[in-house]
Amino acid sequence: MYKVIIDHNPSLSDNDVVKEGLIKSYEAQFGERDKEFSIFLKNDLGKVFGGIQAMFDSEAIYIEALWIEENLRKQGYGKKLLAAAEKEAIKNGCRFSLVDTWDFQAEEFYLKNGYEKIGELKNYWHGHSKLFFRKKLTSSEFHFSPADSSQIPLIHKWLQQDHIKEWIHGKGLQSTLSGLEKFFHGESSATYWIGYHKNTPFAFLITSPEGSDATTLDLFICDLNYLGKGHAVPMIREFLISHFPKVKKVLIDPEASNERAIHVYQKAGFKIVREFIASWHPVPHYQMELYMEDLIESQKRNPIMP
Repeated sequence: MYKVIIDHNPSLSDNDVVKEGLIKSYEAQFGERDKEFSIFLKNDLGKVFGGIQAMFDSEAIYIEALWIEENLRKQGYGKKLLAAAEKEAIKNGCRFSLVDTWDFQAEEFYLKNGYEKIGELKNYWHGHSKLFFRKKLTSSEFHFSPADSSQIPLIHKWLQQDHIKEWIHGKGLQSTLSGLEKFFHGESSATYWIGYHKNTPFAFLITSPEGSDATTLDLFICDLNYLGKGHAVPMIREFLISHFPKVKKVLIDPEASNERAIHVYQKAGFKIVREFIASWHPVPHYQMELYMEDLIESQKRNPIMP
């Protein structure tokens, strides 16, 4: 026999049973549980004068509470705490920061710090409204870094996979390997990049300046676990916008028979401008180009979330 009990002074242990049961249901659904953490503002003696209590999962950070001692407000401490929480979220692969507040509390503060209001419950409490905010964090789940020499075995292993060898072989492969060695010796104008999903390396990219206002791009999704999962288009856009926003245009030259790659490039914004026979592999290739001005404007209108 079970009874419904109203308790105005619940024990911590009883509350924890309910909380843990709810967390386990989320964990069963999503395969992970939210992680709680706090950030404090302390003086030299270790006394707390403010802080943030938050939690995050693989997608977003949720700020449960942000408080500053009243006589320390409007001195930039809230901004510093918020920035620290967002940095921690980015480090753990989060793409968004979420928070709610009251219309008499911190609406202006969150708007000034890059948050957008995404919801409002009017007259929620004593005539006041509950406001909901979201911020897309400056880093997405993708990030990119120039390759370092310790990753040579990984790159060589990637390039030996069948789905890579189909499109890069012979002179093209030798040119890539030779260019990679020159890059690590500081003798190449090209840059060899590793693309990461959160902290997992999964893509290999090569860029090289083309004249004064363009760059070339080659890329491969190398980790088999990432093939056919819809990562390529948002990855390309994120890479170009984050690293080449000032370049006028980007050039790429897939084999004309590589229909899958061509489809992806067109979805990312590239257009076919001509067909040619490549010197490194004498079969038809397409010259495709993308104007960064168009990509940036398109991304503003229709952001693609990875």
